[in-house]
Amino acid sequence: MPSGPGDLSYQKLLKDSQWWPADRLLAHQIQALSSLVAHSHRTVPFHRRRVDAIGIELGRSLDLDGWRRLPSLTRRDIQRAGADLLSSRVPVNHGRLISTKTSGSTGTPVTVRGTILDAVVGKAFGLRHYLWHPYDFTAKLAAIRREKGQVYAYPHGASFPRWGDTGTFPFATGPATVLGIGASIAEQAEWLVRQDPDYLLTYPSNLRFLAGHCRERGIALPHLEHVTTIGEVLTAETREECRRALGVPVLDIYSAQEVGTIALQCPTGERYHVQSERILVEVVDERGAPCGPGQTGRVLVTPLYNYAMPLLRYELGDWAELGDACPCGRGLPVLSRVLGRERNGLLVAPTGARYWPAFGSRKLTELAPIVQHQFVQKSLERIEARFVTERPLTTAEERSLRIYIQAALPHRFDVSFAYCDEIPRNASGKFESFVCEVSA
Repeated sequence: MPSGPGDLSYQKLLKDSQWWPADRLLAHQIQALSSLVAHSHRTVPFHRRRVDAIGIELGRSLDLDGWRRLPSLTRRDIQRAGADLLSSRVPVNHGRLISTKTSGSTGTPVTVRGTILDAVVGKAFGLRHYLWHPYDFTAKLAAIRREKGQVYAYPHGASFPRWGDTGTFPFATGPATVLGIGASIAEQAEWLVRQDPDYLLTYPSNLRFLAGHCRERGIALPHLEHVTTIGEVLTAETREECRRALGVPVLDIYSAQEVGTIALQCPTGERYHVQSERILVEVVDERGAPCGPGQTGRVLVTPLYNYAMPLLRYELGDWAELGDACPCGRGLPVLSRVLGRERNGLLVAPTGARYWPAFGSRKLTELAPIVQHQFVQKSLERIEARFVTERPLTTAEERSLRIYIQAALPHRFDVSFAYCDEIPRNASGKFESFVCEVSA
C-alpha cells in the first residue's frame, strides 16, 4: 500500500519503480491485485458472485490464468449493478469516499465511487507526467477544457496564481488560465494570442481544429513550447497538424475519468508507458486472450487502490496496440497506440463557426433514464439525438431534454430524437458520441 503519496517522497519511490524489471513489476501487481480481489470477495456482492463462479482461490498469490477467467466489467454492468458494486467495509485508512460521474465519452455515462487515498495516489501519477517532460514550473499554463460556470467563458476565461492544487503540484508554480470549451475555435485562437502561454492543455479533437485554424490564418503563439492532450485519442494526424501549425510537439496523457491516469507518453518518444504501479492494464483479443506486441485488442483496466468500488477487469471501450519493451529502459509496459473514443468532427454553426460540442452527459441521465447516447449533426439547422433508454421516455422528459440540449448549443438547432436498442461503433471499431455529417 502506498505511504504518503501526497508529497514528493512518493515521487522518489516512483522514480525508482519506473526502472524495475518486468518480473518485479508484475510481482508488485499480483500482490496488490490479490489483496484487492480478496477485499472485493469479502465486501462487494457483485464481485463475490463472479469470483465464486470461476473458482479463484483466495488467501494466496493470485494465479493470472484464473484471473483471466473473470468476465470483463462493462459500463452497462455498472449501471445495472448499482449498490451491489459498492464495498460494505472500506478500510478506514483509505479516507472518505468520493463520487465521480463520467462525461460519457463512449455514450454510456456511469458513476464511480472512490476514496481519498486512491485520488491522492492518482494525483501523484498526474505529477509524474510533468516531471517526465521538460516543463518549466515557473512558466504560464493555459487550458481549454470542459468547465462549468460563466467565469470560464470567453472572452476572459478564469485566471489562477498556480497550475493546480497542492495535491498535484506540492511546490510553487507559475500562473494558469482556463477557457471553457464552449468558445468557438476562432474565439479560442484569439484568447490564446492574448494569453501568450508557454504550455497549452486541451482535448485532441479540439487541438486538431484549433491548430488548423491557426495555420490557415497565420496565427502564431511565440512562447508556446508544447501542447498536452487529455481525455481522447490523439492521432498521428493531430500531432503533425500541431507541428505544422504551431511548431511544437504534443505530449499525450491516456486517462479515463472513472480510473484516472492509465498511461503516459514516454519522455523519449511517442510510445505510452502504462502506469502499472497503480493500475493493471490488459490488452485482449476477441477471444479474451492476452495480446502480444504488435497486436491490437480491447483494453481492460483494474485500478489497484480503489477499495470503495473495485473495478475488476473494467472494459473502457477502447482499443490499443501492445508494444515491445521501450528503448528508454523503463520496465513499465508499452502501448504503441491507443484507439477509440475519437470525435468525428466539430459542430458547425450556420455562420460557419466550428465548436467542440459538450452536451453534458451527467445532466442527461438526471433528466431521463438514458443508458447510451449519441448526437448527430444532420444539417446546419438540425441535430439528431440518439438514445438507448431503460424505458420509453415521457413527453415531459423529452421536453426537458430538448430544452437542455438546445441551451447547450451555440445556435438554436432543431433537435429530433431517435431511439435505438444499441448504438454501434463505426467501421474502425470506434464509438463516436458526436458525429458531424455536414461539410464545413
